[in-house]
Amino acid sequence: MCEGQPERQGHLEPWASDTHPTDVPGRHVEEISTGRHEYTVTQGGTMDGQNCCSPMSVGMNMEGALEQTWESNRLVRMANVGETDVLNPWLSNGRNLFRTVDEIVNAAITPGMSDSEKAKAIWFQDCRYHYHFVADNAELSDPVRVFNVYGCYLCGANGTHLAGLWRHAGLKVSPSAGTIGHTTVRVFFDGRWHNLDGDQHALFLLRDNETVADDQDLVRDHDLIKRAHTMGILLGDYRRLDESFAAYFAHEGEVSGERNCRQGTTMNMTLRPGEALVWRWGHLSPPKLRGREKANYPNMICNGLWEYRPDFSQDLWRKGAVSVENVESGPDGLFAREGREGTIVWSVSSPYVLVGGSLETEADGAQFALSFGGESWQEVGGTSLDAFFPATGQSPRHSYLLRCRLSGAARLKRLAIINDLQMAPLVLPGMAVGENAFTYTDETDGARAVRITHEWVERSTSRPPQASSGPVFPADGGETDGTAIVFRWDEAEDADGDRIADYHFELSDRPDMLWPLSTNFYRLISRTKDKGKPQYTLPRAGLLTPDRKYYWHVRAEDGKGVWGPWSRTWSFTARGPAYPLDVTVGYDKDKRLGILRWRPNPVGRRPVGYRVYGSDEKGFSVSDEPYAVVVGASKELTSPFPANFIAETTATELAVLGMEVDLPAANKAYYRVVAVDAQGNRSGPSDYAAVQRPFIYTAPVVRARAGEEYRYQVCATRSLGDLRDRMVDGSPTASFWDVERPLYTLAEGPAWLRIDEATGLLSGTPDAAGTADVAVTVTIDQEVRELDLDLAGWGQERVTGTRVERVGSDTQRFTIEVGK
Repeated sequence: MCEGQPERQGHLEPWASDTHPTDVPGRHVEEISTGRHEYTVTQGGTMDGQNCCSPMSVGMNMEGALEQTWESNRLVRMANVGETDVLNPWLSNGRNLFRTVDEIVNAAITPGMSDSEKAKAIWFQDCRYHYHFVADNAELSDPVRVFNVYGCYLCGANGTHLAGLWRHAGLKVSPSAGTIGHTTVRVFFDGRWHNLDGDQHALFLLRDNETVADDQDLVRDHDLIKRAHTMGILLGDYRRLDESFAAYFAHEGEVSGERNCRQGTTMNMTLRPGEALVWRWGHLSPPKLRGREKANYPNMICNGLWEYRPDFSQDLWRKGAVSVENVESGPDGLFAREGREGTIVWSVSSPYVLVGGSLETEADGAQFALSFGGESWQEVGGTSLDAFFPATGQSPRHSYLLRCRLSGAARLKRLAIINDLQMAPLVLPGMAVGENAFTYTDETDGARAVRITHEWVERSTSRPPQASSGPVFPADGGETDGTAIVFRWDEAEDADGDRIADYHFELSDRPDMLWPLSTNFYRLISRTKDKGKPQYTLPRAGLLTPDRKYYWHVRAEDGKGVWGPWSRTWSFTARGPAYPLDVTVGYDKDKRLGILRWRPNPVGRRPVGYRVYGSDEKGFSVSDEPYAVVVGASKELTSPFPANFIAETTATELAVLGMEVDLPAANKAYYRVVAVDAQGNRSGPSDYAAVQRPFIYTAPVVRARAGEEYRYQVCATRSLGDLRDRMVDGSPTASFWDVERPLYTLAEGPAWLRIDEATGLLSGTPDAAGTADVAVTVTIDQEVRELDLDLAGWGQERVTGTRVERVGSDTQRFTIEVGK
């Protein structure tokens, strides 16, 4: 039945005080007597907790976990009003079946999915329900607790959480080897390992824009990270954050260890007669939570209730107690047998974590005590139980014992045991505008009587904007000229005339749009440079693969924070050149020349030219202009780094190293190539090719005059490495730790000649005419740190030893002719 006026008691912030004169309260009560019961509830209005809520983000940079402007649901109370225990009751709206690991996995995957599809589906489901925040680490490796209770975790817990879900789906998992200061796991499919990060909502693709990178791919080439959007949909484009994220990937090599989540937890429960579970939207003031004293995002905490009200007017109350000794009942309640001390012990057990509570009693002389386990008891002074359930400092509590002692004239006439619970807001059995189908189930043998009460508030102050009517570019079923695309669509219309405040853009290589191609294609336009426009400009070329069909859609948010429906899904095929393949450096030993070679990609349009880039930074990003770089703790390097464009050529090779090469950004340690088609469209950059290090690339000065100073600046290739984290005083510290420092030595030469070991400056004053044979040798040695591999798998760093390895050496021989 539906009633017009709800009970206001129990409605929580921030929604209880968010009122409007036109709000209409709603209430529905459903009486249930079978183990499976289906019913519908219709919610009016135009606004609800789904269409007034943004997607979930990471929340690590205080940008918010999600943005929500309204919630229509207030509470759902599931109460046992019968005379028998109700075993494992649950109320599902079709979106909250996360009671077991099996249900969590099955909510993400469908029959017939490949291993790749299973891995991505489980990862993306994880991203949509969880954000980055501290909770109780004792429970965060448990997916059932995370989905239903906390809704958050840190990276280590997410790793074990995801690993267990993937294992349950039949996939092979392993700790990731690459990260310092951050923890991920990897999953095996399609013949290789892949890194999907649920904590940071990250998925990085190789340059084919199809293969998910492994952690070792990311360690080797940080540009795979820097070309992607990182750290969540509510965060804008910040190059410094992309580089800082790339710095996590710092360890080359394998690690040891296993990863798995807690598998056996369920949301099973028993409701005794007079017992109820209350799901509530909103939080107490201040919020009660587990694992931290204060919530970064209070509105991500929901405080439900566990209530037990035994009825002392009939003997049924005895069945709800663990033990009853020397206690009688009568019109005035419970009392002790004459000359005896009466004792009743009740248990309270909840699948949700207990974060507080209180006792409501009508009693005279009754003494209460509480115990976790029954071995030791603490007296309950007053009515509050909050002190027994602190946010930190003890194990999380899901059950306890409450004892009541009666002696002499003591009486207990009425008792309500009420506990505050922590709940994750996105998996409560809520409603949305329109008809809502619910399914109640339990596993009780025999009769049961369950009453479910829904309370909500209907609001119609803003109607959702309509879906965009169609794409402007690319046309549905059309093509693009190049992959540096500006997506544009018809502006959404709003029935109330509200301005359109934002758009949610999503692109996939799947027509069902089950997950985005990568995090570059799961964006809020307000967090991009296109803010305020019905368009999305891809941050760079090469993020899509030519000749491949893609699918996309958008939805709009109005100025009052109400999201409209998704548009139809549109499709297009990208055209243009693809990144060059097999980029390598070959050497002409006679000419001491390094030649960069590559081959055109058979995918896409055939290139008519190529642009070549070079840098001493490993994992560099190509740039035609000087560009800002995060150098971290480095005192040696400064930002910006110079432009790294070398030259454009129509050939598939270019001399980039040696005495004869006089090009900007040449004679570097690393190179990439970009293809260009006849229309001038560029591909994304290739993988990098590394040159021999060191390699002396300067032409020697071979003439000198007696009595005059001779100078020759010897230069050799060296690597700056890349921005990486190391543990310094227990904290991850980013820097260019692996800058190579060539050591120059004079292997052969006259007595008057000397060399600066650090700079390579060869100098001296010849004292007589003649010839001098000279050999200059340069070497690069690098310290290699050996790490504790078990700790490395958890993103920690403990150096167990060091050794010095020779990177390489090179010798240049020449003859100086000394004139008079």
